[in-house]
Amino acid sequence: MTATSNTAQSRPSRFASRLWVLFLFTLALAVAVIGFGVGVDYYALPLSARPFSDFYDDLRPAGRLGLRYGIIGFAMITAGVIIYSGRKRIKALARLGKLKFWLEFHIFLCTLGPFLVTLHTSFKVGGLVSIAYWSMAVVALSGIFGRYVYVRIPKTMQGGFADLAAIKKQRADLLEELAAGLGPRLAHVERLVAPAKASPKEGLLGAIVAAVRFDLTHGRTIRQVRKVLTGANLTHGQKERVVRVVERQLQVEHQMAHLMPFQRLFKYWHILHLPLAIAMFVIVAVHVTVATLFGYGFT
Repeated sequence: MTATSNTAQSRPSRFASRLWVLFLFTLALAVAVIGFGVGVDYYALPLSARPFSDFYDDLRPAGRLGLRYGIIGFAMITAGVIIYSGRKRIKALARLGKLKFWLEFHIFLCTLGPFLVTLHTSFKVGGLVSIAYWSMAVVALSGIFGRYVYVRIPKTMQGGFADLAAIKKQRADLLEELAAGLGPRLAHVERLVAPAKASPKEGLLGAIVAAVRFDLTHGRTIRQVRKVLTGANLTHGQKERVVRVVERQLQVEHQMAHLMPFQRLFKYWHILHLPLAIAMFVIVAVHVTVATLFGYGFT
């Protein structure tokens, strides 16, 4: 399969991925705005005044809404962990969509879930359950960071991590396509792409700084490429195809330069993420058991 066909096939996939992320983000934002908006007057009250509020019976942790927030939020977190872990480890599920779509759904559930749990606490945590809450908060934040690292590690078509040989082959195909489309202008474009090839010099921290710099300068580089193509004997469609190939080459060069640091960083991230998640589930189980023994339940 040529680089052209790879690029052509990836466009619908990228569009579908962006549409999926936009849908999940919009849904999460709507739930967050409505959930917080319903109780904002109550949450703004000092703790001593809350029992006298008309919303107290609904929004306190054991209230009609508060309790449901906690149950639904924790159910979302649990479902997010089980669904994504199952999709990664059970081969029979490999046909049910690409792994990145499941990852985004996992992030959606494990971001909105903690928000609902926060509403359950009515922004007040203490005692043993505070350990579970802050473990949850760290797990959620580290999950967002983990996703940032994960998307920068090149993948195979099946969703697994690609090796350096596969990246070099893709790079060679992209350069071949650019050479055919640009001719003498290839040297100008290669100079623009060159900064993405620079290897980090400060280990893991350097890789993160380089990734942020790449994100901030990527749009400017593409605009410069468009200027180089001005006046070229290419149709509008050919120019857009060249721009898409350059965008993909920028990503590949960046991935090649930071492959090893980001793979190590992802490994270390797992060491932090998994124990905190386990601690959270254990302490929440204790919290639920104690709450049940004390008679808290739906009213």
